[in-house]
Amino acid sequence: MKDIILQYSIRDLIDQGPKNLSHKKVTMFDLKAKSHSRYLSKETAYKFSSLGIIHIYKGTCDITVNLEKKLIKQDDILVVLPGQIFEIIQYTDDFEVKAVFVDSQMIVEAGYHIKSQNLIEFLSPQYPKIINLDRKTARDVKYNFLKIYMYIFKNDNVFSEELVIHHLSILMYELGNFYHHMVNLSEGHMPNRKEELGKQFILLVGTHFRESREVQFYADKLFVSRKHLTKVITEVLKKTPKTIISEAVVLEAKVLLKNPNFTISEVANLLNFIDLSIFNKFFKKMTGYNPTDYKNM
Repeated sequence: MKDIILQYSIRDLIDQGPKNLSHKKVTMFDLKAKSHSRYLSKETAYKFSSLGIIHIYKGTCDITVNLEKKLIKQDDILVVLPGQIFEIIQYTDDFEVKAVFVDSQMIVEAGYHIKSQNLIEFLSPQYPKIINLDRKTARDVKYNFLKIYMYIFKNDNVFSEELVIHHLSILMYELGNFYHHMVNLSEGHMPNRKEELGKQFILLVGTHFRESREVQFYADKLFVSRKHLTKVITEVLKKTPKTIISEAVVLEAKVLLKNPNFTISEVANLLNFIDLSIFNKFFKKMTGYNPTDYKNM
């Protein structure tokens, strides 16, 4: 992976994407490997502050999401959640995707995260979130992508903004429904209590890793003992809770250190390290580099 992590807000994406948009919180990209290689830069890490729904139309691509390697292929959906870091390793010459990015605040305003338990699961930070669609759902997704693309540009329809939200809502609920059945039914079982605890732990880490790196903090939030949480998370996620928390912190540290607006001391403070030397020791242990060397790479 190249040293720098490219960060994109919804405003950055709108500025780089299609012009004459009717909606200021949604944008779309239609990318092909042969003609849009600058948007599909290999061995470059990306971090988005918006929600992205990426539909793979053709070809295959090797990626990592928060350091976990995955293969995406035709009719897969890659859900890019705010704060995730992903990297493109390599892709086939016929690789083609269509992507819609949505301002995170719009997701909150629309209430997707509270209107349906299925959408809570779909939008929660369990990663990597890659969904292989069946033919019917893939056809429905393509239809709603087409409709969003149709109304996203300025046009004569006085309800264009509302229609963008309408078809985005349909897209979200279709995917949430499919994801629910894929997880709960195709595996032939409903999630057990250990799996649910794992999901809740990952969600909490994504929300609170800046606030606390202590396993006891998360155990208290989940109303279980530290010993029980460690046992379950290690069994379900194949990593200790401490490792998962530390990986989330170091990923964020890498992003912040590459931002010229922050000094190393400010990064340590943002990540709630009470002493710079403790942060330096933590970062060196996790990455093999001290923060100064990493920042200057």
